[in-house]
Amino acid sequence: MVGYASALATSVRRPAFKFLFALTMSLILLFAVLMYAIESPTNTEFKSFLDSAYFAVITMTGVGYGDLAPESTLGKLVTMVFSLLGTACYVSFTGLVASTIVEVELAEHQLKTLDQ
Repeated sequence: MVGYASALATSVRRPAFKFLFALTMSLILLFAVLMYAIESPTNTEFKSFLDSAYFAVITMTGVGYGDLAPESTLGKLVTMVFSLLGTACYVSFTGLVASTIVEVELAEHQLKTLDQ
């Protein structure tokens, strides 16, 4: 049985994880800036950049509380694109952690087999 905490710690140290983290943070920042620029002039829900950043995180993680919503057509199109990009990012994180767990389990199994 693998220690999942150690597998997660191994995942976090991988260059692919660091790349995905940087990509995700960059996408969230880009999405927040775009939504603030698109929606704040006409949409009263986007009062500050923090509101746009909150909307970006909630949308890209798939939570989607619904307390903020774009009103413009361009804002809706940008939201759809970033929703799909957010899904791709988080699926990639999940795949990376899962593959690390499998690798750690295989390594432990091979060690046990050699010991016998």
